[in-house]
Amino acid sequence: MRAEDYARSLYKYIDIETTPIDLQPILEKLNIEVMEDSFSEISGLAYKKDGYNLIILNKNLIHTRKRFTLAHEIGHIVMPHKDPYKICFIGENRAMERAASRFAAELLMPKPTLEKLWIIYNSNPRYRKRILADLFDVSYASICARIGILGLNEK
Repeated sequence: MRAEDYARSLYKYIDIETTPIDLQPILEKLNIEVMEDSFSEISGLAYKKDGYNLIILNKNLIHTRKRFTLAHEIGHIVMPHKDPYKICFIGENRAMERAASRFAAELLMPKPTLEKLWIIYNSNPRYRKRILADLFDVSYASICARIGILGLNEK
């Protein structure tokens, strides 16, 4: 399965029609404990073993970055990674990190909801991306990347 498909498999636990997407039902359903700590070089960590799921977020992140990191780390817990505990930026783990980011984008900005809102805000093309970033509670960079990946700029 693709990363986006893993994210879509969680739609049954959340309301994807109401923005911003509330991740709390997923955390509860998957029994994921979330903690925060200070880190100097990482945004978050995911740990899963024998039914115990833990995400530690960097408490120094801005709100939208923390939300994306939370969704990204949920992806690490949900998706079957070969060895999720290696350093994230070495060799084969780059693909794993990209997959977790695609998972996060689909979870926070579900394709059907984003496509619908893209049309609704068509009358305001100058500010449409900023409005959508606010509605989904994600960064402007995240919404721009997602819109580009989905090809909505052409529509």
